[in-house]
Amino acid sequence: MTERTMKKNLGEYAEVCQQIAQLEAKKQDIAERIKAGMDGKDEIECGGFIARNNAVTTSRFDSKAFKAMYSCLYNDFCKPQTVCRFTVATA
Repeated sequence: MTERTMKKNLGEYAEVCQQIAQLEAKKQDIAERIKAGMDGKDEIECGGFIARNNAVTTSRFDSKAFKAMYSCLYNDFCKPQTVCRFTVATA
């Protein structure tokens, strides 16, 4: 790939990332307005849409606490993993 093409692709990538960030912020703002309009209700139906705002409880494994208490056992069950992380930053 030529340097010119690479520069074009990187610029396009950065532009799309910026658009996504702007759209995510807009989405969050709209969600907050919808939640405010729900007046504390868990669910509303309007215009063919159903909006829900329910509390969800999940259980997550606390690996840091487990490692602190059972470091030998933690190390026995850890396995190395190699991943590729793709990032683009402005210079």
